[in-house]
This record gives sequence, structure tokens and C-alpha cells, in this order.
Amino acid sequence: MAKISTKDWRNLPIEKWNVTTFHSYLTELTADHFGVEYAPTGSGSKSQRWAREKGMMKQAQERYGNEVLRRFIEMCVTEYKPKAQCPYVSFTFMYSYMDRNFAKAQAEVAMERRREEAEQTAKEGMADIDELIDYL
Repeated sequence: MAKISTKDWRNLPIEKWNVTTFHSYLTELTADHFGVEYAPTGSGSKSQRWAREKGMMKQAQERYGNEVLRRFIEMCVTEYKPKAQCPYVSFTFMYSYMDRNFAKAQAEVAMERRREEAEQTAKEGMADIDELIDYL
């Protein structure tokens, strides 16, 4: 089986995502949603901005996990209203000024997990009933 590139967010399982995957995802979301090329914002040289943003993203990934971080990015991109001087939202801005969305993302992911667990439990219960019916 061929190894999936960490930039290929569509085919890489979410649990294997890293900062490179999240940047690829954010780059594509930005192009789709805002119609512009993504680049980190803030002060410093281009390499300093990329490094700072990668550090922030790594911290968020370690603290919240991949599913929550992905949901957080989706929420921020959807919520952001473009302005002439800031036509898209950068991760630096999200992390610094839209951090309230982390709690929302955590709640949504937790609710989704509970729903999946309940569905699995229900399926297992139905299988037990089917076995009982077959037995009788």
C-alpha cells in the first residue's frame, strides 16, 4: 500500500494529521471560501510568520486533538467576515482572537462521539435481539 502524503488531508485519516496536513487543509479552505492564497499574517519575516503559526497549531493540536482542531478551523473560516485589509482569516488570528470557538468545537466533537457510541450500542443491542430470535 502506498504511503499517503501528510499534505493529502482528504485521504489521510484524521488521527494521522499533523501541522503540515492542517496547513494544507487551511490553504484549501481559504482558497475555496475567500478566493485568495493563504499565508500567515502578523509581524516578522515570512519564515518567522510560518514558524510562529506552526508552533501555535502544534500547541492547539496537542491540547485539543485533531478532530477539535479541524472543527475549530472550520468554524472560524465560516464565521469570519472578510475586510478589505484582511480578506481571509489566518490561523494566528483564529488562535488569538477566535479562541472561544475551541469550546464550541470541543462540545460538538464530544456530542458527535456520544451519538456514535449510542448508535453502536443500539446496533449491538439489535444483534443480541436477532441472536435471541434465532435461538427461539
